[in-house]
Amino acid sequence: MSEKNLVICDSEFCYADSLAENILGRRELNVKVYTFTCLEKVTLFLQEKKIHILIVDEGYTLEERSQTGAEQIFVLMRGGVMELGENEQAIYKYQCADQIIHQVFEAYVEKTNEDVLRHIRKNRTCLEAIYSPIHGIGKTSFAIALGKERAKKERILYLNLEEYAGFEEEISDESQLNLGDLLYYIRQSEGHFGIRLQSAVQKLGELDYVPPIFLSVDLKEVTFEEWKAFLEQLMALSLYDTILLDLGEGVQGLFPILQMCDRIYMPVKEDAISSQKLFRYERCLERLELEKIPRITHRFVMPEDAEEYVKIRMKEEE
Repeated sequence: MSEKNLVICDSEFCYADSLAENILGRRELNVKVYTFTCLEKVTLFLQEKKIHILIVDEGYTLEERSQTGAEQIFVLMRGGVMELGENEQAIYKYQCADQIIHQVFEAYVEKTNEDVLRHIRKNRTCLEAIYSPIHGIGKTSFAIALGKERAKKERILYLNLEEYAGFEEEISDESQLNLGDLLYYIRQSEGHFGIRLQSAVQKLGELDYVPPIFLSVDLKEVTFEEWKAFLEQLMALSLYDTILLDLGEGVQGLFPILQMCDRIYMPVKEDAISSQKLFRYERCLERLELEKIPRITHRFVMPEDAEEYVKIRMKEEE
């Protein structure tokens, strides 16, 4: 797939450069970005290259914008209404850059059916899980610390599949797309899953994550077959080196999901009750003949400081 040319035209050159920097920071988007401060320069650019996406300030008339010949035009509005052409869409100028990027690319692929994602990875995406039959030991703190540390060198996607995610304070906006929305798109067999994913992805530092399903009853209704289809599509996109699953008891098909993984991190405690729970868990795996799960499980005693433990562990593995 060839790169798409995206042109930003705005007299506020600082605004145009900032938006361009945000788009270029999305390494998964297969676009070349150009910035101009006046439409005359865009017209000259058009003599040499095709414009697939034009993001332009509202200060230009419909006639002036139509002369650019852009495949799709997004008009940066400060408020109010204005006349729009057939291939134009208004977007609010002073919202966060992430929102603008999501709106632009989701609308573009919806209309053109073109793929705008870059597929450059040659190695398969690894699927890893953080799970423990012992509860209340800081598993999610470890999972997030692990994801953040590894995200400094790799492309990591963190997914929380627990009944109660436990990191709600980290989530800035519950109105964002979440894991349930992505599962809905798969159920409806809608296309453009890759761009839908990018619309849902949020950041914890350098770590990518999709906000978890909000209601535990909704999580429990998702079948293993749906989780399997979802994870397979995620891995097929090859956008990430590793997908980290933070698993709880409420997810259907817990053991089959663990069977799909390449590695399982299992934090444990050393007290008598925890040891008994671990013993029962291991006996259960034996009876179900799930030999792969213990073979790929890396068990460790959960430390008080998860972040420091992860940093030490990562250095040891280098």
